[in-house]
Amino acid sequence: MRVVRGCDWNRCSFCGIYDLFGTPYSTRSKEEVLMDIDALASLHGDIFTTAFLGDANPLDLPAQFLVDVLERLREKFPRLTRVTAYARASSLAKKTEDDLLAIREAGLDRVHVGLESGSNRVLKLQMKGTSHKQLVEAGKKTMASGLELSYYFLLGLGGQDLWEEHALESAAVFTEVKPHFIRVRRLFIHPMSKLAGKIAAGEFREQTPEGTVHELRSLIAALDAEGTTFTCDHANNYLPVHGLLNRDRQALLDVIDSFLALPEDRRIAHYRSVPSVI
Repeated sequence: MRVVRGCDWNRCSFCGIYDLFGTPYSTRSKEEVLMDIDALASLHGDIFTTAFLGDANPLDLPAQFLVDVLERLREKFPRLTRVTAYARASSLAKKTEDDLLAIREAGLDRVHVGLESGSNRVLKLQMKGTSHKQLVEAGKKTMASGLELSYYFLLGLGGQDLWEEHALESAAVFTEVKPHFIRVRRLFIHPMSKLAGKIAAGEFREQTPEGTVHELRSLIAALDAEGTTFTCDHANNYLPVHGLLNRDRQALLDVIDSFLALPEDRRIAHYRSVPSVI
């Protein structure tokens, strides 16, 4: 259910999604969105079991707008078991605790937040528009509201120069917040992104395939996030490790160590076999 078009920030150096699809940011009126919900119900009846509020950051909208949309969704589609949305940490940070509680009670179950990195230097380099402190504060506030929180971590975002800080500072955020999910992605250099230009100009040294595996190991080794589900659930990850922290942390490290112990030619062949996709 599209409630905004595009991304209200759209400045991240590594992202080219909304430029690629030619989607400038704009909001929709609440009346339009409610009419869409009614039309879907009229056309399809009560068949949907999940819903997603698009596009990039609907949590920047006023709380009452979201409450009204969610209540109509739940009214028209009572079989919904999960409603999710993307959210920026900065938008969550601006919401009051009462706002987030009202949004959850109206029917939003989970927010997916692109943390990407917990390092202030990496966040500034990539023009993410947030900070380590804000990621912690927004995360804790979201967890306290009862919303499920899914944080995304982007392997390779610090390049070859900031990779260790990138991993350790991200682990520090995850350890403080203990989100429900940590989802790992590997950086894809989008040809229309600002980052592609920085690489061409020699301003950013792209991380090596093996370097991203060491980043992953450093991240996991530094984590203390009891109860958090850790998952590399995307086709572009070199090692699809999954588990529940802290219970499975050593098992995750063992998988990585076993891979790194393979002969170099086998590791290189594996890297080449994994697609670099967004």
